[in-house]
Formats: sequence, C-alpha cells, structure tokens
Amino acid sequence: MKALITGANRGIGLEFVRQLIAQDFHAFAACRNPSKAGQLLKLQEDFPQQISILKIDVTNDQSLADSYKIVHSKTNQLDLLINNAAISQGEQKFGTFDSSKIKSVLEVNSVAPILVAQQFARLLKKGKQPKIVNISSVLGSLSRATNPRNPRMSIYSTSKAALNMSTIHIAHDLRDHKIIVVSIHPGWVRTDMGGSNADIDTNESVNGMLQVINSLTLQNSGKYYDYTGTTIPW
Repeated sequence: MKALITGANRGIGLEFVRQLIAQDFHAFAACRNPSKAGQLLKLQEDFPQQISILKIDVTNDQSLADSYKIVHSKTNQLDLLINNAAISQGEQKFGTFDSSKIKSVLEVNSVAPILVAQQFARLLKKGKQPKIVNISSVLGSLSRATNPRNPRMSIYSTSKAALNMSTIHIAHDLRDHKIIVVSIHPGWVRTDMGGSNADIDTNESVNGMLQVINSLTLQNSGKYYDYTGTTIPW
C-alpha cells in the first residue's frame, strides 16, 4: 500500500508517516524543506525502505508536476492521499485583515489540496480502495460558526469551509473511479498550530483518524467527520 502525505515534516503529518509505516504502507512524505525536517529525516534513516521524502511546494504547479514524476517513477499507484499541509497566519479579525495573509492562507489550505488531488488522481485511480483525505477543522463548519461562543479564527475558518466544499465536489467527480473523498477534523491537537493547551496529542488524533479512514467505503464519500468518526454538520 502506498500513501502520500503533505506537510509531513512535523505534527500531524509526521505522525501519519509513523503510524502508516506501522501499517505496512510505503509513505511518500512531502514537505517544502526536507533538509530542515530533522525528525522526518531521522525516521527515514530508521525505515529507509518504507519512507520516500519529497520536496513539494503545494502552491507551485511545477513543483507538483515534478513530484508526480518522482512518485510515478517509484510506483504506478497510490492508495491514500492525505492533504495535511496547512497554515493559519494567526488570528485575524474584521478591521485588521491583511490581503497578503488572507491570500496565503486560502492558497495553502483551500486551493492547494484541489491541485494536489488533481495532480495525483491518475495514480489514485489505480489504487486499492483509494482515498483522498482532506485534513479540515471543525472551524470550517458553517453550522457551528453561527454560535457566537465558538472560536472564529476568521480566515482560517473560511479556508477550511472552502476545503470542505471542494471535498464534496471532488467526491462527485471521482465517484465513478471509486475514489473515496472525505474531510476529517483531527481534533484540537497539541502541535505548533494547535498550541500546548490543546485537548489531545498527535498520536491519539492520528490513531483515531486512521481508524476512520480504514473503515471508509464509497458510501462515505463526500462526508465530514471528526477523528472519532462522528459526523460534523456542514
């Protein structure tokens, strides 16, 4: 089994690599700066036959095309694509919005997963029960955003809501190819983005998400879950 994980240099992405190789996957671990990905490089040293590190800038078309050629040279199929790479640029509120920060968040969190999925779809079509998993957030739920007591993180939330919409459309587009496409909220996780006060660690989050991922069927395609398998309202 072969998996491609973006944003694999740290946090949730790195933990996906750890747990997937434990399930006998070969992991294509993608990140922008592999030379600075110390923990990932160490993991590859320990499991050289199961981890291929890819340099990918998910916002750059040429980088995506080049990475596709590398992956295709090593395999003719992918069974799992995890669109994990994301940024937040901190909290932004009305009256303080910065154009460049908004654009960068939307480009990485909303646009890039579409382009990554599109680039690697040819390999996924040949996979075994292939799946595309978009790592979203409960903050992308429009239903929950109407509650004024919920945290907002305006632009990040907007980017994840857009990602959720693309999940629905890509699921429709790829259904005939039997590719399952879902959004998953990983929980509030103790990472650089989630902070030290978050509810759970990366091990619990990824373990839960993989249980959900492994149980998915085509009937689940286009759905929105959290790491426990609970459906989240759009």
